[in-house]
Amino acid sequence: MDEILSFESGIGNVFGDLLSEKTKPCEFKIGFLACGYFEYWRMFSPRFKENVENLLNKIALKLKENNTVIFPKIVDTLDKADEVGRIFRDEKVDLIIVCEGTYVPDYISMQAIDYNRDVPILLFDVQAYNDITPQDDYEVMMENSSLIGTTQLSGSFKKMGKENYDVIVGSLEEGVCFEEIDEYVTLLKIVKDLRNLNVGVVGHVFRGMYDLENDKTKIKGTLGPNIIYVELSHLLRLWKEVKDSDAEEEARKFAARFNVRGVKSDDIVKSVKLGLAMKDLIDKYRLDSLCFLGQHFIEKETGAPARIGASMIMDKPDNIVASEGDLAGLCMMQMMYKLTGNVPLQAEWGQYDLSHNAIFLVGHGVAGTKNAKSEKDISLTTAPEEWGFEGTGCNMEFIFKPGPVTMGHLLNTSEGWQMLVSSGKSLDYPTLPCNEIHALVEVKRPVKEFVAKLHKVGVTHHVIVCHGDCKSQLIKLAEIMNIKVTEI
Repeated sequence: MDEILSFESGIGNVFGDLLSEKTKPCEFKIGFLACGYFEYWRMFSPRFKENVENLLNKIALKLKENNTVIFPKIVDTLDKADEVGRIFRDEKVDLIIVCEGTYVPDYISMQAIDYNRDVPILLFDVQAYNDITPQDDYEVMMENSSLIGTTQLSGSFKKMGKENYDVIVGSLEEGVCFEEIDEYVTLLKIVKDLRNLNVGVVGHVFRGMYDLENDKTKIKGTLGPNIIYVELSHLLRLWKEVKDSDAEEEARKFAARFNVRGVKSDDIVKSVKLGLAMKDLIDKYRLDSLCFLGQHFIEKETGAPARIGASMIMDKPDNIVASEGDLAGLCMMQMMYKLTGNVPLQAEWGQYDLSHNAIFLVGHGVAGTKNAKSEKDISLTTAPEEWGFEGTGCNMEFIFKPGPVTMGHLLNTSEGWQMLVSSGKSLDYPTLPCNEIHALVEVKRPVKEFVAKLHKVGVTHHVIVCHGDCKSQLIKLAEIMNIKVTEI
């Protein structure tokens, strides 16, 4: 049997400190804690219990339309609560939705919850109908008495210091509450996905960028990803193994898709070869994302900028890539991608444009090609900066296609994590001859005031921008992750 080594020492595909198979997305399970109160069954007509059970079963069916739901039975006694709580524990549910068809004293629901103390709770304050009528008697009132029990349960949570719960209010006759539940579940799935994310880091934060320096333990503790530092030698080994003929063939296909301006075929081949090695690195070490330092690091050793490699990888967004060691920015990129399905651009705050009330963002060549209006609007150009490589280098040049966008980033402040979120509109503007990916984003407040506010709240000099408006979801996601939100 071959000796098992660490990935730093081994050259095979099985290592003692990396999983042998890439982590697959885990099924997200909802435990549906549907409650009634046994005392009421004898107090009211037989129709009362039937109505309550019908309501809870209908809710379960609605939840099952888009989710995996564990619903063993309706809980109306302490024994049933104990049984259901154990089932939730054994099934390893990711969320418990508490739904009370009547008032239920909290000792019943807490019996089930106590077996799953670290599982988030969603209190679903539900009614059969939106409105009361002049004919409602006490029995009808008790059929819609969920509010009594859920407020009692929330009060008990607060007294116990239990903070991992949220609330959605609605009735069976309106569908919007179930859409809100599905959106909440989506956010929890993102939190779970982030915890299973493996991020490979080649290099370090660019020297002097203190705003981007982060403790990987704090990233793991709050944002979730596993940070795996990969030596440059590992990338160089894979780079040397890429056949020149493969790089040349891939470069021909790549160049045929776009306009080519001022860059030689040899420089395109060099960048594409590095891109193939970066993809091999992701595959070999079962990574989900890659964060690299190009300047005076990868570029000097390989003779090519790493920007094209990032764009090649994000053309098929199984993986997200960030540069300059910006791990927090990469986490924001992952969040935005999972919310919108659109690959974000990692950019820098460039300058303001008063006439368009817009902020100009200039990238680091780190974006997918679908961010352009079309491939005919993309040019392969020389690299805008030279950091130790020979030749002209190769980069992409295009402007973000028009439409609504979301901007943001994460900053680990002295008071904890802070999320910046802002929304705007990417303007239909001519591509600037800057040899770089860029965007012109109209903002909602006066742009000079916007810029001043950025400085005042404290942000990174990087910004993540993504097509689509996911600002409200990001704000809710930050709340779930106990991250302070600054909205501009």
